Amino acid sequence: MSNKALAIASCRVSTPEQLTNNSLTRQHANVLKAAEELDVPIVRYWSGSMSSKHGTNLKRKDILEMVEFCKHNKQVKYLIVDEPDRFMRSIKEGNYFEVVFEQLGVKVWYASDPVLNGEDLVAKLLKFSKYFSAEGSNEERQRKSINGQVTALKNGKYPFSPKPGYMRGDIAGIQVVHPERGPALKEVLIKISEQLVTPTEGLIELNKSSYNMSRAPIKMDKFRKIATDAFYSGVIEIKKQVNFRNENGLHEPLITMDQHNKIVAVFANKNKNQLGPRKNGNPKYPMNSIISHDVCLSVDNKGKFVGFDHGNGKNKILKYEKYRCRSCGFILTREEMHSKIVEQFEKNRLTPEAIKALGNALEAVWKTKEAQASQDSSLIRHKMTIIAKDIEVRTLAAIEPSNVSIKQDILNNIEKMKHQLDEMELEISSLSYKIDTDKEVFMKFAFDFIKKMGDNFLTISPDDRKKCKQILFPAGFYIDSQKNVYTPEISTLIRLGSKKKDTEVSEKSLLVHQKARYTMTNICL
Repeated sequence: MSNKALAIASCRVSTPEQLTNNSLTRQHANVLKAAEELDVPIVRYWSGSMSSKHGTNLKRKDILEMVEFCKHNKQVKYLIVDEPDRFMRSIKEGNYFEVVFEQLGVKVWYASDPVLNGEDLVAKLLKFSKYFSAEGSNEERQRKSINGQVTALKNGKYPFSPKPGYMRGDIAGIQVVHPERGPALKEVLIKISEQLVTPTEGLIELNKSSYNMSRAPIKMDKFRKIATDAFYSGVIEIKKQVNFRNENGLHEPLITMDQHNKIVAVFANKNKNQLGPRKNGNPKYPMNSIISHDVCLSVDNKGKFVGFDHGNGKNKILKYEKYRCRSCGFILTREEMHSKIVEQFEKNRLTPEAIKALGNALEAVWKTKEAQASQDSSLIRHKMTIIAKDIEVRTLAAIEPSNVSIKQDILNNIEKMKHQLDEMELEISSLSYKIDTDKEVFMKFAFDFIKKMGDNFLTISPDDRKKCKQILFPAGFYIDSQKNVYTPEISTLIRLGSKKKDTEVSEKSLLVHQKARYTMTNICL
């Protein structure tokens, strides 16, 4: 493999106007030219619209993806961007991520400002001024945007996306009633306010009306928000970056304020009975959506089985626990389904050789995790150093006579930064403990699971169940028309160290095909 240095590149826009004025095309041309001058091929681009304002970059998806990419591709030596404000609009975070990439052996290279790529004091000063200007312009744009929104709200306008039942009008910020959806919604709201229909009946009527216009039916939780929104009584209200309410909106209301208050009272007396999906699944039916009906794979729902309590229509207390194919209605009892799954695990027990190999692979994985934890600790310590220096600068600024009017603000910021340092110190101390604890917990889980795989598979958490299925039976489980459960593929882990070769007939009865597409390390990772 060639050891030639490689590069990645980032081209970013932050406003719709920049998307339409060929900003991305210009940036691509500049970074490509810089790559040619550096004689490094660009192996991956990150390009698109994303925010880079102060405080948002530590969790920016594209930045985190770049960091991970560089961690796993050591030949990458350059991250090429057009200019500083196309990378960050934050002084502190810009410097921080330059160091993050530097520790990975990657240089952040500015295509349109070559002088910034130097290491002398002039380059550092110019780079600081660029980031300072970018952060200042970003704050100014935010301030103008917020001020503009507040002004529009004070004037009775709603400068945001149209509310359900409305659409954009000829005058910006003044929405108009949609000719079909608006009247349908109005009729239902009035009926609820006059108690001619219940909220449930109103929702059913709305979903059957022209309000939906081939859209998916709305559910009660969304309908509750719409029906109790004061916007429909002429009020403009926002609770986001600013809190503001204007009861004299310029848009045409669908109902009166009195009707709105009555609707709010009706919904206040209606209990929320939609619990939503269970966070941890249904423990009674652990095979929900894990096992499929092989004759329904090409139709809607792809033959996924789900569990349900089935009654006979006579005895309301007596319930039968069954699994049913969502596509064709094919049914198996819960007991029958679970026994066939356990049987699959019994047929594919791990041999001592495989268990030993699993232990070795897990040890290798955890050594990698320990190295990563050490690197993370180093990054945190470097960030702590930057913050500590920032505290020193602010401390000196606090005692400056010219800063007496903002002294308390400076001191408050220093306290916040000290608190941040304490949190980082705790994070570092917990990293080492966490990696050891996680290793102990995971190793215990892995080998306890192996002892009785089938029964444990049905009782562990949904997340762990998915992981174990992927490790042992990557292609999942299927049921044929004779109610036989089989798996199209077993993993390398199960096949490893097999004591005897199964007959061709039994292989065909159990497996459709086998592919050795996972190595031990890939499985454990």
